[in-house]
Formats: sequence, C-alpha cells, structure tokens
Amino acid sequence: MRRLHKIGAVAFLFIFVLHTHGQTRIKTMFYNLLNYSNSVVSQNKTVHLKTVLDDIQPDLFMVCELINVQGSDYLYNNAVLASNPDFAKATFEISQSAASGLQQMVYYNSKKLILESSNIITTNVRDINQYTFKINTVDADTNPIKIEVFVTHLKASTGNTNRQLRLSSVDEFVGELFSMPTDSYVLFAGDFNLYTSNEEAYVRLTDNSNPIVMIDPIDRPAQPFPNDGTDYFDPDHYNINYFWRSNAFADIHTQSTRTSNTGLIDDSGATGGLDDRFDFIMMSENFNTSSNLFYVNNSYKAYGNNGNCYNSYISNTNCNGTYSQAIRNALIEFSDHLPVIMEIETPSNTLSLASVENPISFIGSNVVDDFLEINVEPSFSVHRVSIYNQMGQLLQRESLQDLSIIRLDVSHLSKGVYYIRAGNQLKPIKFLKI
Repeated sequence: MRRLHKIGAVAFLFIFVLHTHGQTRIKTMFYNLLNYSNSVVSQNKTVHLKTVLDDIQPDLFMVCELINVQGSDYLYNNAVLASNPDFAKATFEISQSAASGLQQMVYYNSKKLILESSNIITTNVRDINQYTFKINTVDADTNPIKIEVFVTHLKASTGNTNRQLRLSSVDEFVGELFSMPTDSYVLFAGDFNLYTSNEEAYVRLTDNSNPIVMIDPIDRPAQPFPNDGTDYFDPDHYNINYFWRSNAFADIHTQSTRTSNTGLIDDSGATGGLDDRFDFIMMSENFNTSSNLFYVNNSYKAYGNNGNCYNSYISNTNCNGTYSQAIRNALIEFSDHLPVIMEIETPSNTLSLASVENPISFIGSNVVDDFLEINVEPSFSVHRVSIYNQMGQLLQRESLQDLSIIRLDVSHLSKGVYYIRAGNQLKPIKFLKI
C-alpha cells in the first residue's frame, strides 16, 4: 500500500508541474477610483491603492471615475508602476459623451498583453471605452488570441429615468457586438449601478439572442419579479427579495465600503454601508466553452469582502476573514467601492515567461532547515513567492519587495519535499526541508 501511495503522489506532482508550466493566467481587475485626479487628496490616498495592487497583482487593471490625464499619469507612476514595472497604459481619452467629468481607463501587464487598438462608444451619459488586446503568447503571430475589453460607468441612482439611461448605454454596447466575429472573447466591466438582475439593462445585457452572448461569471441573479402586474421598482411595492440589496448577497456586494467619511483622506464617497452589487466584470459565453481561453472557476471575487459586512463599513474589525485588516483599511481609505477581480487562462505560455527558464536559484544547497535563501535574476521582477507540497497544495505565500536575494522562514514546515514558485515563473523548483 505504501508503494502505491508513493507512486500516486509522484504522478500527481508530475501533473501539477506540467500544468503550471504549460499555461498562462491573466488576472483582471475593475475598480471605481472615486473621483481620482492629480489633486492633493487623490495623491495622498494613492499609497493605499498600491497596497491593494501589491496584493492582487492584476495583469489587466480597468478603472472608472478618473477625472483627468494628469491623474491617470500620477496613478500610473505612483501606484501601478510602483507595484509592477512591467505595466503599460492606454491613452487617456477625453470624454465624447454628455457626462464629461469622469472617464474610464486601462493599465496592463505588457509582458502578457499587447494593446492593439482602442475605440470610444458614445452614449447618452458616459463613454464606453473599448480596447483590443492580444495575449503575448509564443505563437501570437500565427495563432493570435485576442480579447475585446469594454469598460463603462453606467448612470447612477434609482428611478425609471436612470434605469432607462442605463439600458440605453447597454444597448449601445450590444450594438457593437453585431460588428464583431461571433467567436470573439469579450469582457465588459464597470460600475453598472444596477440594483437587481430584474433591471432592464441587466436583462438586455444577458439576453441569449444577442450576437455574442454575455454572461455573469458567478450567475447570482436575484429572484425574478412575479408576473402579477406589480411594479416592484415602485417604492410602495419594494420587496428586498427581488434585489441584490439583501443579506443573501452579502459576499458579492461592492458598494458602499463606508458608513461615514469622517477621518478618511477622501471624504467625498457614499456612506450607505456595504449593501449594493454595483461593480461587475461580465464575459462572453465562450469563456465557459473554449479550450483556448477560459474562465478560471471560482476566481470571481468582490475583493476585500469577507461576506460578513452587510450594511457595515469594510474596515470594521468584526468583518475579519480571508481579507486582512490591513487590506480592508487600505480599501476604505481609497474608495467607496470594492474592486472586482477574476482570472482567465490559456494553455499557451506568454513569450516573456517562456524566455526565462529559471529566474530563481538556491543560494547554496536546496536542503534547508529553518531558512531558505534564493537568488533572483536582476531582470526578473518578483513580487510574490509561493511554496507548495508534493500534492500541489499551496502552503505559504509571501509578498516581497524587489530584491536579488530572498530569505524565507520555513521553520514551521514539516520534514519533506516542497516546491517554490516565484512571481509569474511557471516552473517550480524543489527543496528538501530537514
């Protein structure tokens, strides 16, 4: 029995190493920046955005509520590049729609993504910004994998007029889908300001008759309105069961992170407490059916939401859990929204990862007692290292500064064989804990 168990473990390890070496994950992130400009207030809160980016380590960073190009440049230089020097940015576009005060933007990991083009879709409220990316795979020239990325900020507030404005903007987006190949990979992200999946804009967006079918990755609709002739949008007939503003959806709420702005750097945010699902990343249906590019199951998160903060503020010490107090403190300081994150994956390696075979190496022996020391190639930026056991289970993860020599405490690990993976390196290396 012991011999069979050992063979099974080795086989599992081989699958684990092969799997991590032959794939590329792209972490996407959307964030409402809360009136971000080059103002003193925005500059002072930028350190908290860097804290969030350091932890998430996105590859595609999509934003809204960016006020001007100076703000975009400051955010890029002091948070985005400071967190990952491999990032590039799109061109900041002046709004061409009626509401000109707030705009959308994308920043991206240039080692994984190539920005091929951008476009502006005008609406009755705000622009929808479109970006065409190609994944920087080793065979990108002969077998390109492209992603059409749309970023928006739909009309806020309740009432039929505002709902119809949200619907109008979604109609413009759906209209663009008619001009694209039906097998296109599409992401549609933004602050949608939707209160329920019963709202006209959500129904239109997820209509199965659209030329490219868009889906909600987590598929968490509210209960449908009864077909009884009642207008449940009317405050006199409001029923929380038909809206996302229910404790049943506490784990996916993204707004508002605050119940008070007192003492915060940016005191312009909403203060309703965490009870709305306003922020989304929607995807085309083929992310669930394709083998070339696909959604990573269970990767969609309302980042910072531990699921126990309904109608409270995100930094409340009673809202502890997976996301640390330090992260939740940074989130409440930076914005009145939470980021939304999700991952997509392709079996192909990106060019940059394939070109760096072994960016890390052991200093001395790979047989260690209490501390493990590794050397990092100077040209390879490492922001995080992860340690796995022989079954491929993650045991330890450490966020790091850019250093050429890294010393890790592994004294808590049991004796045995382990694997360490650094940054975006796809091939782990082995060490023995004695």
